[in-house]
Amino acid sequence: MSNAPVTDVLVVGAGPVGLTLAIGLARAGVDCRIIEREPEFRSAGVRGKGVNPRTLEVFDDLGVVGRILDRGVLNLKLRAYERDRLLQEVDPAVGNPATPDRPYAGMLMLAQHQTEAVLRDRLAEHGVKVETGTELIGCTQDADGVLATLRRAGGTVRLRARHLVGCDGGRSTVRKLAGIPFLGETWEEERFIMASMDLDGLDPDHMHVWNHPRFGAGAMTIVPMRQDGTWAVHAAVEPDEHGELPSPTLDTFRRLFAERAGLPGVRLHEPIWSTVWRPTVRLVERYRDGRVLLAGDAAHCQSAAGGQGMNTGIQDAHNLAWKLAALLRGAPAALLDSYQDERMPVARASLAATSAHHKAAFSGDGAGALADQFRTMAVQGTDLTGLSLGYRGGPLGRDLDGATGIRAGDRAPDAPCATVDGTPIRLFDLFRGPHFTLLAFGDHPAPTELTDLPGVRTVAVRDPDGHAARGYGLRGDAVVLVRPDGYVSLTGATADRAVIAEHLRAYGL
Repeated sequence: MSNAPVTDVLVVGAGPVGLTLAIGLARAGVDCRIIEREPEFRSAGVRGKGVNPRTLEVFDDLGVVGRILDRGVLNLKLRAYERDRLLQEVDPAVGNPATPDRPYAGMLMLAQHQTEAVLRDRLAEHGVKVETGTELIGCTQDADGVLATLRRAGGTVRLRARHLVGCDGGRSTVRKLAGIPFLGETWEEERFIMASMDLDGLDPDHMHVWNHPRFGAGAMTIVPMRQDGTWAVHAAVEPDEHGELPSPTLDTFRRLFAERAGLPGVRLHEPIWSTVWRPTVRLVERYRDGRVLLAGDAAHCQSAAGGQGMNTGIQDAHNLAWKLAALLRGAPAALLDSYQDERMPVARASLAATSAHHKAAFSGDGAGALADQFRTMAVQGTDLTGLSLGYRGGPLGRDLDGATGIRAGDRAPDAPCATVDGTPIRLFDLFRGPHFTLLAFGDHPAPTELTDLPGVRTVAVRDPDGHAARGYGLRGDAVVLVRPDGYVSLTGATADRAVIAEHLRAYGL
């Protein structure tokens, strides 16, 4: 065991979740490796194509949001039909503008492999490359770390890691090796076929959804994937009289389009990629077994309705990365317990909301339900934008008084502000990076004793246009400490160095 190479963190799975985690670790100076079982990177497919506003904020923090926005389409319009009759057209940008506190309004459409390509490039800029064709086949752990057995071309190798994180999807090898129960159900009675293909005759500036009394919006959904120059096509299917399900072939898609849509002048071409999908709703019993942790679909699977699976996983990774980095730098072991404490309730709520939305979207007037989602970006009281989700009442936050409307555990909003000398600044620009940010709101320089806190960027902030006052509920001078993942850690009218330093000790600072 002592002869095995050593790393701080081994990330298993190089999808969006694993890549987000690896970037967060690498930028914090953590030695990490990331492996991917497949020998080649994905270059086609339509899974994980909706990127919500909170995930765009995560990508802003990681320094890639511009590249992501350049590839995707924000606020794609929707047309809902009943066969060849247009029922309604929805522009989600109407009544949903970007604002100073939330600069990314709406859902971005971008194929998952495009998101992965951007994240891989960013990870490489931090000096880490994905090790493809490398599969985890075994692991054991002790008090000091995990010994992983990896299979790659030429045989097996061993790697010693202080922590191992499974970001390897719903069939997670890491979860199975750790013996963590995956509780829930697979909806065996439902099947969907999905494909990526060329198509003629539809407006590429709209998503097109056909309603059916039995299948709802599952009758047929066709989404332009602009960066790829292709279309994503989804349809619900059911067994024939012999109990056989149709295959996701061109003939099947053409037949279903003729039966359920019938819009003239539309021609589908041979699929570039296709699959059969069924909804699975499951949540792990726990997110951690000693030094082995889970994130993304390895920890929770849900219906694709509402587009929350990839987003919830990316936000898992963003929550975990800075905590692992802090633990490796000497933070108390209890900090890692907060990962499950904070993320499991979010996953549980997401599973409930997406299940409810699935039932609404794929039965009855499903196209209407989908159109309503695009208008409001919310369903069953759960925020599909991710912007209102937070960790109030959790173990990591502290409110010293009532000086701010925002509370510890809330998402820290953006705002255009200025330094005390009048230089324009944007709060998200201050947050970007693996550090904590201490905002001292007021017209005076930050107290000297607060400017040299280790691991903290302290900035005195003026708010000439009142955007921060509205976003943070400021009632006068105040200090707000923001975590590396963009959530509020501490608030107060004033705070001396001793108070903040004591609070930061829980983070190893």
